[in-house]
Amino acid sequence: MEFWKKPILRVPLVLGALGVINRLLTLAGSMIWVSIQRARGPGPDGSIVIGTGYLGEILTVAGALLFWWAGWRFVRGLTRREIFWSASIMVLVNAALLAAEQISLHVFGSYGWTVYNRTVYHLSALADGTSWVSQLFFRLFLAAGLTSSLWVVPDIFAPYLYLVFGKKAASQ
Repeated sequence: MEFWKKPILRVPLVLGALGVINRLLTLAGSMIWVSIQRARGPGPDGSIVIGTGYLGEILTVAGALLFWWAGWRFVRGLTRREIFWSASIMVLVNAALLAAEQISLHVFGSYGWTVYNRTVYHLSALADGTSWVSQLFFRLFLAAGLTSSLWVVPDIFAPYLYLVFGKKAASQ
């Protein structure tokens, strides 16, 4: 556990753990949501319709609350400079994962289930700690009637939001 004390690894470790937790929350929430809808039984036409309802909004709020709680709990004691460099590692990881996802989309033509795509999918769990930001921007752009992929860009830089928890460096 000595690596936890290194400030340069703090934000990547926190966001990696949050990403796995968010991925598990999404899986559990989806399973519960589908079970509730199946328990309601078929509609008037005899079919069971499964929709997302408010699940996306619920998971977005839960992800945001977990993000800020983890920052308050685990990042708060670092200086702004340490948080900046630590968050920069995660920004590079997020950018690399987005680039790998786009490359796999253009090379394979779809999100096929090849070994490369599975690896990118599993590694993207590390970036799910900030997925609430892209969901928030997606909802805002969608509500405004705009369809764009620009809502992904703020998600890449979301680790810098932890700078609000940083303390000023000690004067020399």
